[in-house]
Amino acid sequence: MPMQAEHLVGRDAELELATEILRQEGAGAVLLVADPGIGKTALAAEIAARLAGEMVVMRVHGSPALSAVPYGVLAPYLLDLPLEQATSPVAILREFWSQFEKRRGGEGARLLLIVDDAHNLDEGSTQILAELVTAGWARLVATSRPRPGLPAALLQLWYDGLAERLELHPLDKETVTELAEKTLGGTVMSSAAEVLHSVSEGNPLLLHCLLEDSKADGNLVRRNGVWLLTRALSGSGESLAEVVRNRVLRTSEAEREAMYVIALSEPVPAAVLDTQVGRDTVRALMDSRLVLSANGPGGPLKMWHPMYSEALRKIVSPARSLQIRQRMVQQLPPEPSTAEGLLRMVSWALDCGADVDDERLLQAAFLAAKLLQNPLAMAAAGKVRSEALRPRARAVMALVNYNDGDYRAAVRLLEGGSGFLDADPLGPVGAGLLWAAARFALGDSSADIAAAARTAATALIDGQPARDPAVQLISRHAHAIGLRALAHEGSFEDLRKGLERFAEALGSEGPDLAMDRIFLLAMQCELLTVEGQAVQALEAGREALLVLEEHHKDLLYFSDFVLLRYTLAALEAGDWEAAESALDRHAAGSAMGLIYFGAGIEVLKGMSMLRQGRLEKAAELLTPAVEALRVKDPLQLRNLGNALAFYAAAKSGNAVLAQRLASERGEAAAGGAYVEALAELFRLAGEELVTKGTGLQSLRRLPESEDLHRLPGILMQNLVLRAELGDVQAMESIQETASSMAGGWAGGWQSLAAAQLGGEGQGFVNAGNLLAASGMPGPAAVAFDKAAVTFDAEGKRPEARQAAVLRDVSEASLGDALVHDPHTETDRSVPLTRREQDIVALAVSGLTDRQIAEKLMVSVRTVEGHLYRSYAKLGIRRREDLGAAVRH
Repeated sequence: MPMQAEHLVGRDAELELATEILRQEGAGAVLLVADPGIGKTALAAEIAARLAGEMVVMRVHGSPALSAVPYGVLAPYLLDLPLEQATSPVAILREFWSQFEKRRGGEGARLLLIVDDAHNLDEGSTQILAELVTAGWARLVATSRPRPGLPAALLQLWYDGLAERLELHPLDKETVTELAEKTLGGTVMSSAAEVLHSVSEGNPLLLHCLLEDSKADGNLVRRNGVWLLTRALSGSGESLAEVVRNRVLRTSEAEREAMYVIALSEPVPAAVLDTQVGRDTVRALMDSRLVLSANGPGGPLKMWHPMYSEALRKIVSPARSLQIRQRMVQQLPPEPSTAEGLLRMVSWALDCGADVDDERLLQAAFLAAKLLQNPLAMAAAGKVRSEALRPRARAVMALVNYNDGDYRAAVRLLEGGSGFLDADPLGPVGAGLLWAAARFALGDSSADIAAAARTAATALIDGQPARDPAVQLISRHAHAIGLRALAHEGSFEDLRKGLERFAEALGSEGPDLAMDRIFLLAMQCELLTVEGQAVQALEAGREALLVLEEHHKDLLYFSDFVLLRYTLAALEAGDWEAAESALDRHAAGSAMGLIYFGAGIEVLKGMSMLRQGRLEKAAELLTPAVEALRVKDPLQLRNLGNALAFYAAAKSGNAVLAQRLASERGEAAAGGAYVEALAELFRLAGEELVTKGTGLQSLRRLPESEDLHRLPGILMQNLVLRAELGDVQAMESIQETASSMAGGWAGGWQSLAAAQLGGEGQGFVNAGNLLAASGMPGPAAVAFDKAAVTFDAEGKRPEARQAAVLRDVSEASLGDALVHDPHTETDRSVPLTRREQDIVALAVSGLTDRQIAEKLMVSVRTVEGHLYRSYAKLGIRRREDLGAAVRH
């Protein structure tokens, strides 16, 4: 199934070079070399399409079936050749040329030969084609795989300087995104594109198969114009199966048997496979790039692509699979050396109905759950028979259900058996927090959840000695859930006292488990963030991540629990790099993880972009994320994501999107007090931008009416949003609130507030420099713009020009639409420049940014920059206000 030419992307450089070579005088050929599916055939077709108006195109297709037949591939052009001349190179060349002359029709056009799969050409045909190029009679485009490679005669053209060899590589993520969006006809969510790139490994043919199969089985869905994935990608679709079948059928019976063995049991030690199918067969598969060595020469062997392996496993019948397993089981190592090997062996055994011991089943279930291989996790955990191991198995199944959004099933599993509070240190670690998260997601109250935890603990330890380590462990688990409930409901003063008691208990009671230490550090991170001590919070979160890294194999759910709190601390501290690094590291753990956590990750990245002033980038991330959160929301960020997207849409003037997001606001508050408070603030700020008046009044009242909104970590966000909305009084409060906080975000805004209150140009310059150094180019541009205006009003023209330059530098670093301070005066002493006047006049006349750019012969980005600077000078926020501002 070749890639459609109209969807050819990422090959512009190769396409331009190829057409240039083929148009030049004298001999010319282009040799395209790439692995199967990379797009060499599509590129050759596009080259032919480009040159079809200048040359006569004749096509030759290499074929394994004809590779041993002299001149076999040229047969379609030799139908009039007498039989007695069928072996004469001169006669064949003459007849081939006469066929070209008929097609040319006497118009003098040159010949362009398109040769596909040149590695399958017979020697005679290759020699004919090479002679046509050498004599200057024809141009040539030939495609070939790296192994066995181009025929000698075509390689000689390269050695002689008559051909250019172009090696095509897999597509990068940006190009995969572009290709997917062109194929689907709409925006593809960034995390979905990341998954598609990771799974396809940048192979265009596999990408098309994944897109077609995922659409067909309902996994790839479109919501409000955004394409997103709802579950893990599968290699069992018909499009991929057809590609695999076609390629497998071209191999020998021995090679097919070897591929079945590898796909079922990979990675397979090379020595084992040699004894099973023969070294020559293995070498042939490696030469064809169907099989690769996992760790370099001599290492275990596997299929060239995981999707091929999965498709092959679907082709093999259960009876044949069992037969191969019985033959291989004695040959393979008893203990797989890799996680991949463990999961394959357990999965294969389960498919065949073979017996697997409980400990290995549980080990595989844990690992599969962490890698989001949910079907295998559920299957392996469901087969565990040991009563001692069943609590951990139920915890695995509960985690799968939780990530899938089936919170009731997760609760039922965790409350079954011995319950979510387990006295065994090797019990369902993290199950208590997972149970609480599922209850919160169902809308249960913090009080009910804490009470249920205490009741469960009482039932388990009733009559047991108080100093029994198991009793102390159960009590701590119940205490931890109670503390989690306090944070969820916003009782942070009680949380502080409870965490102090919890820390004391760790040092004096029973075993000090890693999970208790991680929980304490994560909760301290959350508490310090809310209290405005973001730098300290970040340190606690960083320590929690380090402990988690040491014990990640034994713990469930904790990585998600810690990640959210660490990232929010980093965002309040203004450590954008720390936040992005943590989110990227979490996403890199598993391509499938992006399907479940990608939307939450993009919400947090979008919040980071908003705090940096990168409005356009924030909107680009947040709008698709909101759609995906309706399907998967394990971090419980739907309300925050919706509020951030609503605010970004309202601020950028996208009234239609803002209105839709406002009407789709979720009601359940499962994200916890801090997250839901942030969501409320951004929602009210968005309402102010849309309705003018009601949102700002509500923001002002919140700290007066609710204790939670007086905490510095929440109050600071309130004040910053109010300042951005034009509330001058908020600047005074920012200076006071930020003085007790740490980190670049609070420090930068404190500096801007001080400059605003001081009213001096140099103060604004100092604030702009600090904001720019703190990675906030948006607020920095506002500060420098104010500096330019202030200096100009003071008659300091050189300083005003320098400040304007600094403003332009900050705006340029935004890389998107520019945002200025909304409460600028309408009577600015810095007038519109001549270019700004021209652009404003064209905008008022109704031209789009692109039309203006084409008319003035400048870039769209330049038009955007001039317009937004004009908005600031005219004291407006939107394009719609330009006409009235100009008339005034």
